[in-house]
Amino acid sequence: MKSLFNIAVALALAAVPLTARAQAPVPSPSPAATAPTLEPATSPLQLPYPVFGTPVTGVVGPPSREYPTVGLKQSIAIAVARSPVLASARADASLAALQVRVALGAALPSLSASAATSRFRGAAPSSAQSGAATAQAVTQDQAALQVRQLIFDGFHTEEQIAAANAASVAAADTYRSALQQLALNVATGYYAALTAERQTGAALASLKNAQTQRALVAAQVAAGTAARSDISSAELQVAQARVAVIKAQASALTSLASFAATLGLSPEEVVQPVDDVPAGNPGAMSALAVPSYQDALKRAFALRPDWSAAQEQVLASDRSLRAARAVRWPTLAGSASAGSSSTDRSGGTFQPSWSVGAQLTLPIYEGGIIAAGIKTAQEQELKVSAAELTTRLSIESGVKQALIGLASAEAGLVAANQERATADETLQATEARYKAGVTTLPLLLQAQTGFTTALVDQVNAAYGVRQAEQQYLFAIGDNVKI
Repeated sequence: MKSLFNIAVALALAAVPLTARAQAPVPSPSPAATAPTLEPATSPLQLPYPVFGTPVTGVVGPPSREYPTVGLKQSIAIAVARSPVLASARADASLAALQVRVALGAALPSLSASAATSRFRGAAPSSAQSGAATAQAVTQDQAALQVRQLIFDGFHTEEQIAAANAASVAAADTYRSALQQLALNVATGYYAALTAERQTGAALASLKNAQTQRALVAAQVAAGTAARSDISSAELQVAQARVAVIKAQASALTSLASFAATLGLSPEEVVQPVDDVPAGNPGAMSALAVPSYQDALKRAFALRPDWSAAQEQVLASDRSLRAARAVRWPTLAGSASAGSSSTDRSGGTFQPSWSVGAQLTLPIYEGGIIAAGIKTAQEQELKVSAAELTTRLSIESGVKQALIGLASAEAGLVAANQERATADETLQATEARYKAGVTTLPLLLQAQTGFTTALVDQVNAAYGVRQAEQQYLFAIGDNVKI
């Protein structure tokens, strides 16, 4: 009986704190206990939350100590070495340079050697019999060197050489333009990845704030100064913040995979771009001066390789048209040969021989081939001229948009910095008023939402300035030093 009584007392005593815990407001765990740790996950593809970790202070991105880091210049160098697009442009430039050599070969003298042996039987002149006909079998051996030199062809060859030279320069400029476009793509992916990571950090900071608000509400409920229903509102804010973290992490992982692919790497190879926006001061302004439109346009036309390529292509098409028209002119070529040939029936008794001559060729009727070639060259010239105008308009529009984008990005960053400062001040003041019981929870949650919005806006504005800088440098042809 005594043992049964002791068991009943123990059960009763154990039930008291359980009942008390059920009735009392549940205190929220501290943010440090619920937030993810600072250590990164073993796999960067682990989803969902937490993947990266809690920011230490301010707006910081996820830690990446276990992944290789690359700066912007190093990223461009990797992409240049691995890009198939750039490799194709290099091959085109090499092929165009070879065509110059091909065209030049037509203007240079050609030297050839020949050797022949023949045996025949029939009525053929025989040098051994002073030109008399013979019916006996005769062996004839001969060897010779021949030189041929073009003298005049209506400047057809000269125009072809000039066209090939211009096409080669255009191909080299096209390669440089592809290099600048690749550098812009790398910079865009670079800062897109950093933006997504900073947004993850902002989402984590917002989550930490929401957890702090939940703990504050729980304390107010426990003190009897707030309604128990306020806990549900605070929990909803925490749940929404967690969803925002998961979405931000997915965006960050996608951006890193895209950045790796831009570098010519497998998306499985995680590379971490080095952040050049200070974590403690993401509101830093651009160091680039915004010039006038006319000054920027002059610089663009002086530096942009695609503009130079367009001009060289126009020159190449003009020279090709001249070359096509020059086909109507007569062609004069000189030749000389020297050799030795046999003079007896058995292929022996060699005697030296030589010849010097000239050949004049005049096209009279060729079935319309020359006219078709001229018409083709004319249409090609019109096409290339239209492409040059398109390139000019594209450069003018790109410079204008880049200047507007850079000025707008800088102004947007100023506004975002002001928004962030106001949101911080509002949130702190609202938290203090809520602790004092002079404001309501909806206003506190509204201040928290405003803080999150300002945090994300500042991140977007800061990296928007970096991307606007790269777009401006590309527009004036100065984003890669070639």
